Amino acid sequence: MRFEHIDRKMPRELRKLIMEQKWCSSLLEQGVAFPDLLTDRKYLAELNRHLSLDEKHTLRLIISAFGCEPFTRDALEKQAALRMAGAQIALGLVGLRRAGVIVAFRKAWGEQLFILPEDAFAAWQLLLFPSDQLQTGKEDLALELWEGESSGQLNTSDAAAPLHPRGLAQQLFHFLEACNQQSYLPLTNKGTLHKKQLQKLTEHLALPNDILRSAGISYAFRDVYDEPAALMIEMAIRMGFLSIHSQGDRYLFNQHACLRWLQDSYDRQQGQLYQIWRQLLVPAPVWLEHGISLMERGDIGQWYEVDTIAKGIRSCCSLGGQVSDESSLRKAIMTAWITPLSVFRFIELGADKEDHLWFRWLITPIQEASHHEDNELRLSETHVEVRPSLYVQPDFEILLPPDVSLRTEWDITAFADLQTTDLVRTYRITKESFYRAWENGMSSEEMIRYLHENALYEVPAHITITLQQWGEQAGKLYIEEITLLRCRSEDIAEALLRNEKCLPLLGERIGGSDFIVLREHLTVLTKCLENMGFHPRSSRKDENAAVANTLISSENQTGGLCYSRDTIQLYEMDTHLPERDELYPDMQDIPVSWIKEFREYHGSTRKEMIRKAIEWKSVLQLRKEGRNRFIIPRILREERSGWILEGLEEYQEISLASEDWKEMKLILPGINDEGVYT
Repeated sequence: MRFEHIDRKMPRELRKLIMEQKWCSSLLEQGVAFPDLLTDRKYLAELNRHLSLDEKHTLRLIISAFGCEPFTRDALEKQAALRMAGAQIALGLVGLRRAGVIVAFRKAWGEQLFILPEDAFAAWQLLLFPSDQLQTGKEDLALELWEGESSGQLNTSDAAAPLHPRGLAQQLFHFLEACNQQSYLPLTNKGTLHKKQLQKLTEHLALPNDILRSAGISYAFRDVYDEPAALMIEMAIRMGFLSIHSQGDRYLFNQHACLRWLQDSYDRQQGQLYQIWRQLLVPAPVWLEHGISLMERGDIGQWYEVDTIAKGIRSCCSLGGQVSDESSLRKAIMTAWITPLSVFRFIELGADKEDHLWFRWLITPIQEASHHEDNELRLSETHVEVRPSLYVQPDFEILLPPDVSLRTEWDITAFADLQTTDLVRTYRITKESFYRAWENGMSSEEMIRYLHENALYEVPAHITITLQQWGEQAGKLYIEEITLLRCRSEDIAEALLRNEKCLPLLGERIGGSDFIVLREHLTVLTKCLENMGFHPRSSRKDENAAVANTLISSENQTGGLCYSRDTIQLYEMDTHLPERDELYPDMQDIPVSWIKEFREYHGSTRKEMIRKAIEWKSVLQLRKEGRNRFIIPRILREERSGWILEGLEEYQEISLASEDWKEMKLILPGINDEGVYT
């Protein structure tokens, strides 16, 4: 769960408690946004300096053992068994919650869960595990490029086409273009696209058939959608290009959102899809979360050895003790993460002479959104810079080199059919594609002008002549969809013509009592007619309004076909912060000397102190002949020869008889532990 989602659920009292802390309030006064304080490494470094030792140890254990996955206090104590006492863990959790570092939720049946915001993970990883980061990348390496399909990691042997060299954004483009060509995207009663239409939409996909399963992603309607199709639909929905109609009977294609995306650079288009793919995997298993974060520190174009990622994961996860051997770990991260990134062309892989595998980013994985992004997008929608970039062949083929933008390619698809898709995409103008464009409102003059403006070299003359001839033939007869205002009588029609406000809104008169009305005048004319006492009804629902309403309602939907791993969002936030009395109940009943004085005690008193330390999950400080020992007690075992204290000391299990120490003291973390142990 990202902090922005946590912030929406956070009660005002808890937010106020966090913001009133000294380190936090001073930064807020400087104008720093509250979410940035708890996710940006620069500010978290300041917070880290204010954390207590127990809080730092607890947080480091959380990062190592759980990452961004939800965990319980019992699970955390189990991970900390050889390192920290339960009271230290409890105290650390309370302090981290007060600081806003972690958040608690509570299930309906009362179980408490804790979570670290996923957008703060990378910063904390760097702060708490600074030695486990990527080394400086290398630019010039003699590597043999490594193809994903040869790895055996993904099932690509049955794919009809090789993996696309331009990556995921190009494939999503073809899927969206196919959606745009469809007049209607109806759904079955089950809620899925029809099989024949789905085949048209996915005709040009070249993705492994287990691309989702390999990454551990599950989705709905597996019996209808194969994994490439499910991925395209998921991407389109999450990008806002597809949404389900409010009646649930069809998908709506949001061309406006699609065109806005197409205006961006290919690197940013790929980067946006990378973020969606990443989101599908989180909260990931802790080892994968560390691997993702480590890889994202790499610079674009620099080579890094894959084995360094596996080693970094093992080091970061060493406290949790959940990581397998390096070979198994390397295979797991290749299957779940690195190979899919290579398939999508987010990264490139290469092997050196010793068969060591290296990777480099082809995109910028962590992209900063521009403050002026919205304004720039609005400008780009109204003005597209024309730069000659394509080749028009004598056989009516259009060649699009790799640097041709998807926005330009989108315009080409309006009047040409795709022949091949590779680094160079090939389209062909046919009579059928011409008439399709003409029926959608594109004239032959517009097609000719577009080719001349965007062609690197002169457009062959016979192509221009042919398009002109087709245009002349097409213009002789056409079918047009219009809006007709029908009056019951000619008297009503005449009354409308006499009205000064209605007259300019009425189009051509058809017969004696009907008028053609332009769509853009419909709303104003309806209001005018209502003011005259008429209440016109429409025989057709306004599709534009339906689309708009559905798109607005879809903004709050969580996604499409893929099942979310972020189940914590289903629970309510737990705002109760335990006080000292809750950590150490009935503390007033014990002698004050137990926690203040370091002295010898009678055997029965010793056992009472040990039992209380076990109950409170605290620490015992023992001394004999000037030697101090700090013990986390676990069991007090009675035997015929006496009793035995079993516990932990310096990450080791130990057993002590009563004669093994003389003086003792009860250490309660948060009360009398300052400067006592580290």
